[in-house]
Amino acid sequence: MGMWAWFLPAAYVCHMAEEAFGGHGLMGWMAAGGGVRLSQAAFIGFSLVGAGGMCLAAWAGRRSKVWRWLLVSGATIIFVNGLWHIAICAMTRVYIPGIWTGLILYVPVGGILLFRLRRFMSPWLFAVAIAIGFIIHGATLWIVLRTPGLRLGG
Repeated sequence: MGMWAWFLPAAYVCHMAEEAFGGHGLMGWMAAGGGVRLSQAAFIGFSLVGAGGMCLAAWAGRRSKVWRWLLVSGATIIFVNGLWHIAICAMTRVYIPGIWTGLILYVPVGGILLFRLRRFMSPWLFAVAIAIGFIIHGATLWIVLRTPGLRLGG
């Protein structure tokens, strides 16, 4: 897998920075459009946990074949999130923090990693790892969008 694995956390950190500081920030955009209230500190805290997970996936996936499924799940998360940003931006026709890194980094890096990783594991494990990535992405969105009054810090 080589150094490609480290593009996963690198893309994640770039995307996190755009979401946090692009325009009024993703949390500001969500609060204005849908009433989601997540503080900047909580968003950055949650995102740092995600960045740690991406680093762990890259490190473990490079060290052992047993853990390559983590890379597939991580690549799925960033690929799907990039597509999500593109779709929401197209539907609303406004800038959404994360669209540029979603378009320039997430979709290409996620797609390339998925394409490269498919031959390193069985089709069954590859499909399960993709499903896990979808579940994690969906659960994250559900937590952010459905938790009433979620406001930690600032």
